[in-house]
Amino acid sequence: MKVLMMAGFLGTMALSGTVFGQYEKVYYNDTTFETDNYKVEIDNIVALAKEVKFRMTIINKTNDWVLYLPEEGKFELGGKPLDFKEDKLLIPPYDNKKRILRATGTGLNDARAFNFVCDGFYKVRLKDASKSPEFKLPISSNEFVAENFKVTLVNSSKTSARTDVKFNVTYNGEGIGFVSPAKISMRMPDGNVYATAKTKADVVAIEKGKTESITAVWTKMEGGSKNDMQMVEMWLLFNGVFQESTQVKLEKTIVPLRWNEAMTIGKK
Repeated sequence: MKVLMMAGFLGTMALSGTVFGQYEKVYYNDTTFETDNYKVEIDNIVALAKEVKFRMTIINKTNDWVLYLPEEGKFELGGKPLDFKEDKLLIPPYDNKKRILRATGTGLNDARAFNFVCDGFYKVRLKDASKSPEFKLPISSNEFVAENFKVTLVNSSKTSARTDVKFNVTYNGEGIGFVSPAKISMRMPDGNVYATAKTKADVVAIEKGKTESITAVWTKMEGGSKNDMQMVEMWLLFNGVFQESTQVKLEKTIVPLRWNEAMTIGKK
């Protein structure tokens, strides 16, 4: 566990939860810290009577995914822990994500300092892609299994100009399953393979026992009647689409947050 230290008379007084005067809103100094795996920037910190909130930017410094479960952390204010529950956040390799964190309570604008226990970070390593069968359109079956992934066709539409498919994917393995819709491709009767038009679709993370939806689209192809999507058979390929993972929990960090007196008074 890491503890970020701040010295000075103000910090010492603030840690005790001493009340210096009443303000409707108390503003805090921005702060940042980083580990070998990620960097965190915290800004726009404000405490109201019944809510404290800030914006958190997480920068993934590695070529692995980083998973953040905010509910494993907490605010420590006035000697009392303030828990909060936010949706999980997955940060792709060398990418960043932003999240607003909020906790509720009473008298939160009385103190001039609190600690943010930044916990719930995991390094996520993807395994080799699960093997998957080809899927024919028009369909002969509306579902298939790719190891621990169950894939069910929700609906499909085939016209000469456009083909759309939507699947529900249920993950039945351990940890988190990853689905990459951008990697779905289509093999046509001419033998050529065509990528989905949604090449920038986000990777979908699925927890054990949960189901998420994915879609793919193809627009009109060259080749005339041989590649008329309304008339011919097509085969969906899922190479590299489904991957399982392992998670390793990372060390937590205690971040001291201190009020910005000048800003607080200036905005009163």
